[in-house]
Amino acid sequence: MNNIQTNTRDQDSLEYILQLELDNIRLFLELLEHERNLLAAGNLDDLALLVADKDRLIDQFARLDMRRNRFLNAAGLPEGTQGMNAWVSGSDEESTVARDWEELLGLADLAKQLNQTNAVITSSWLQYTRRTLNALHSAAGRPPLYNTKGQTT
Repeated sequence: MNNIQTNTRDQDSLEYILQLELDNIRLFLELLEHERNLLAAGNLDDLALLVADKDRLIDQFARLDMRRNRFLNAAGLPEGTQGMNAWVSGSDEESTVARDWEELLGLADLAKQLNQTNAVITSSWLQYTRRTLNALHSAAGRPPLYNTKGQTT
């Protein structure tokens, strides 16, 4: 019975939650790298499965964020970055939580950069596809296509 109580406490600890968040962000980074490689190679057929995997991880991020916020609230701290910064400032600089939090922030920044890169590549593919479709429609004597603003492209 003691092991069950210890395991439950460990799973509710900030250290445990941060480890889960770190595991998820690393998986997310792998997916972003894979997505970039697929986009760069023009292998767009496999993107649907990858997007589904990314969506599942994003849902997991949200659940872990809620768990971390519940922990912070129980400790009398505000949610989010403000609460984490308060927790870290009140702990030893060499603590596991402080190191993991800093690593998580760094990996989140990296994920943001990779996601922006992928968005630029995706935008390029969309422009290429629009130009190709317009050229095909023009060659077939069909009227031009319209963009999202209802203007001809």
